[in-house]
Amino acid sequence: MYQDQDFHVFDDQTLPGRLGKIQAYIDPKFTATVADLAPVFAKLSMPIYDHISQHRRRTKNPPTDTWVAFSTSKRGYKMLPHIEIGFWDDRFFIWLAVLQEAKERQALLSSLKEDLVLQLPAGFECGGDHTDKNAGVPLTREAYQELMATQTQRHAEWQVGRNYLRGDTFFTLTPAAQAQVIRDDVTALLPIYDQLIRL
Repeated sequence: MYQDQDFHVFDDQTLPGRLGKIQAYIDPKFTATVADLAPVFAKLSMPIYDHISQHRRRTKNPPTDTWVAFSTSKRGYKMLPHIEIGFWDDRFFIWLAVLQEAKERQALLSSLKEDLVLQLPAGFECGGDHTDKNAGVPLTREAYQELMATQTQRHAEWQVGRNYLRGDTFFTLTPAAQAQVIRDDVTALLPIYDQLIRL
């Protein structure tokens, strides 16, 4: 599964080199995670589709992160609440996200019960910028209320999830144990995600 050596794809400073390594080493692992999470997403009220990042729009700079996103649409995910699992150069992340492009973002988020989000397990974070790997802060009532206060802004975003920093014991687990951790984290996010996709 996911190992510390996966981070080495980001050592390649060329666009074709990094893309090639992502496609060769990380995308097959995303494909395995997609299959492993199928029974988890099957519990939701509607079908979920996976979108492994293709980085097609890049012509010059190599991608700084890579991911697989899960949404209720075959065609895309950015305009919908979605779960994203992926890598930066120093962390593996699992986020439930509502990006600035999302339709009815403010209405969606204002209908979420705060206590539903705050019941997430210890170690979860919240953040407001999916392009900043350091945007997450520990999920507390105060931090979450601060995040919600920004949602009236046009370019605001909303994320809850968790990070596994490079060197974490997560990367030394057996494939089965690691898959279980990912299933557990996604399962913890499901009640919130289910509310967002029902609205």
